[in-house]
Amino acid sequence: MREMIIETINQDMAAAIEALKKDEFDFVNIIGNRIATNLMIGNRNDLIMIGFLLKEVPVELERIKDTNEKNFPKCKNMGRKFLEELRELLSKDQIDKKEFWKNYENYKKGIRKYLLNDIEASTYKESQNFTKETRLMLLQHLNQNKELLLRERNDLVDGVIREISRVINTHGFNSEDLVFYLLMKVFGSYYNYFLYDYIEKKESDKKEREINIYVEKIHELFSVENKLDDIYEQSANMIGELGVKWRKYFINYGEIRLLLRAERGAEIPRIEIPQEAKKKIGEVITEGLKKEVEKS
Repeated sequence: MREMIIETINQDMAAAIEALKKDEFDFVNIIGNRIATNLMIGNRNDLIMIGFLLKEVPVELERIKDTNEKNFPKCKNMGRKFLEELRELLSKDQIDKKEFWKNYENYKKGIRKYLLNDIEASTYKESQNFTKETRLMLLQHLNQNKELLLRERNDLVDGVIREISRVINTHGFNSEDLVFYLLMKVFGSYYNYFLYDYIEKKESDKKEREINIYVEKIHELFSVENKLDDIYEQSANMIGELGVKWRKYFINYGEIRLLLRAERGAEIPRIEIPQEAKKKIGEVITEGLKKEVEKS
């Protein structure tokens, strides 16, 4: 079973690398989801972090392509190299999760500065101490406001993710900061479904205990000086647990954003028609009216 699952994940990684070469970023993201599900099927929850590491790459490359196109080729090469390194680690007889974290940190150190605009890049200086203080503040804020997590209209988890991501990109990071960021991203994927499920079932006591336990675990792991190896190990395990719940929620509910949009009766987005197209449409209408007049 182990060999079959690792071989399947190797095929997933190969597909992701080929998709990345062709700038098919949406498909790379889909492959990250597949990896998480396939590892769940193979009961290798401890490696689900690989799917989430992979999902980071297309998001960052798409952002760079849109805002910093001259640096896109070298950044794309960094992303491809990172995915190839992940694939190589999977082929080892003894898979060490710490190596996945180290490779991710090296990749992030290389690509981080290209996620900044010209003003940010020329203004902000590295300050890992500031990033650490940001992490500690966010952990305390999350823990002190966890009752918000059972309210339908809150943005607490995404707010924490946005702030730690911003500070990591502008000021650099310690290893713990980056692991915290990725764990919060996974927690966010799970949490979106958790809240939808909670609102549907209204199991308040059971759900409140569940979400509080996760917040308290994250707070305990990252708000004190724990050994880095312990942070790597416990975060990978928590990502595995949250990842399994996320994929099972997906099987149950499908794409959550589409569900929420349908239930809230979101307006149909306004479509802007190019001026040239408007002109042609006008000409067609005018010609049609002329023919109607001639007939009558």
